[in-house]
Amino acid sequence: MTRIFLVLALPLMTALVSGAPSVADAALIDAPLPKNAYITHNGFEWAWAFPLPPNADFDLSYQRSHGWRIPGRWLLRIAPRATDFLFAGANVPLGGIDPVSGAYFTTGNAALDNDGAVAVPYFSKTYVHADWHDGLGQTYGPWWGMPEAPGFGEQLVVRCSVTNPEPSSIALLGLGALSLVVAWRRGRNRQTFA
Repeated sequence: MTRIFLVLALPLMTALVSGAPSVADAALIDAPLPKNAYITHNGFEWAWAFPLPPNADFDLSYQRSHGWRIPGRWLLRIAPRATDFLFAGANVPLGGIDPVSGAYFTTGNAALDNDGAVAVPYFSKTYVHADWHDGLGQTYGPWWGMPEAPGFGEQLVVRCSVTNPEPSSIALLGLGALSLVVAWRRGRNRQTFA
């Protein structure tokens, strides 16, 4: 009897002692999100990350190192609508499945009229789909965390957008700095003659 117990218990005890996370503990895909699986909106990058409010199947352990986080209420005020996730070349072809991640949209309506960005397999341990009709502006929206969100609201994640400033913005900053230097020198010269 003790031999049977040891044979059965030894692998479990080894896994517990090693502390190594099992494959089931991680998201389905632990890799950086491809650019066509998220959008840039109002100066932030947004990903449609989960078909429910966050629960035990939601995983940010890898993506947090890439800046992704759950948006607070103040950010949700500027959140994108479901239709903002539609654009030609997005990772989920219209009516299809992303060949890389397996992501897809469930349901549909006239608003689902282009390829869509779905990042669920990068944040979920089990799900690969997003429920189109649960996005903001659709039948059962808004997003989880917004006022009046249903108990099954879809979860967005957000990170700061890393963009290069346009040359005109750099020129304006330079002009402003030059103006400050000129004003400072004029003030300094006035003090010398006073």
